[in-house]
Amino acid sequence: MGKNENFGSLEGNGSLDLDGKIKLIISADEFSRSAMSQSDYPELSVGLVLLDAGEPISANQIGDAALLIVELRGHDPRSMQRLQALRAHAPKLPLIVAMRDADLATTRALIRQGVDDVIALPIDRAEFGDAVTNLLASTTKSHVPAPRLAPIIAVAQSVGGIGATTVATHIAHYLGQKGGARGCCLVDLDLQFGNAASYLGATATLTMDDLLLAGQRVDGQLLRTVAASNAGGVAVVAAPERIAPLESIDTDQLLRVLQVAREEYDHVVLDLPGNWANWTLSAIDKADLILLVVDLSIGSLRQARRRIQLFEETGIERSRIAIVANRVEKRLFRTISVKDAEDALRYPILATVHSDYPVVQSAHDQGVLVGDVARKNRVAIDLAALADAIGDRLDRN
Repeated sequence: MGKNENFGSLEGNGSLDLDGKIKLIISADEFSRSAMSQSDYPELSVGLVLLDAGEPISANQIGDAALLIVELRGHDPRSMQRLQALRAHAPKLPLIVAMRDADLATTRALIRQGVDDVIALPIDRAEFGDAVTNLLASTTKSHVPAPRLAPIIAVAQSVGGIGATTVATHIAHYLGQKGGARGCCLVDLDLQFGNAASYLGATATLTMDDLLLAGQRVDGQLLRTVAASNAGGVAVVAAPERIAPLESIDTDQLLRVLQVAREEYDHVVLDLPGNWANWTLSAIDKADLILLVVDLSIGSLRQARRRIQLFEETGIERSRIAIVANRVEKRLFRTISVKDAEDALRYPILATVHSDYPVVQSAHDQGVLVGDVARKNRVAIDLAALADAIGDRLDRN
């Protein structure tokens, strides 16, 4: 049990070709520890390639495989490099990674790099069978091209009252103006105290509550019915009228709503709450870019550093995090400079937004953008430039 001969006699090159449709690329040591037998999977054509986890995988060894299961040795940089090279060579080939001690952060990072699933070493026959059959089923279920999914930009605040909703509403407007025909959807996830709809002058008769209670009925038509559009064309999913406990939110339902939004629009912007729950991190994990809004105060930067540490501990890559410094006063002498903030956070500042509280508050009270109150105002100019920087960054990624 767990010996090479369970797959039949090996050829001289260390490979056994059984029509080559599924290839298991694994070191001899790990294969010998695994509970594998070809007779367990009579319906599958499995080819075995015995190869050290640090050795490159050649095109001949991949062959015409329809699915690969590849060993990854977590502490070996060569093993990660060969996985990246494999993904670059065959970006659409279904890929399962087999590795030891894969924690949640590692699994998320691998999936974001294009891995379809992760299984444990030594290989368990039940887990192997489930992973292979599920992945084959998902890849052969339909030949209809999947809809293009919109990028998600999550706007988080370091502390309350920092102006994150102002940033979220304005970048939603500018991204909608510069994007495609499907527009931009702003989802107000500050479910207890959200004001995104009122800031944009959008009158909402339905809210996020209706989508969270809709279950499987959530689809593009319902989402567009719930989303209230403002004069600038931004579709806003407003926060509920009632205040409900944050922990009462169904995470799976929320993610279902976000998936539909990605299918329906060109960009999706999330305005996150100040207080976080488990579902908040699940929503953040779906984001292509996380904007953390700070100001140049000790309290804001301290809390921002704590947020960043949480991001890093949950496996969110640095490339997905961007810092926006809001309410920056353009004066010669400041107690804390932008450079000081970058040093404290150990992250570059993507953009700064000028401080002009009276004009911003006037825009909020009227339900319009800052540029509608004062077209050449520095806040409006800075926020438009921020949207451009976001668009460029998403394009590069």
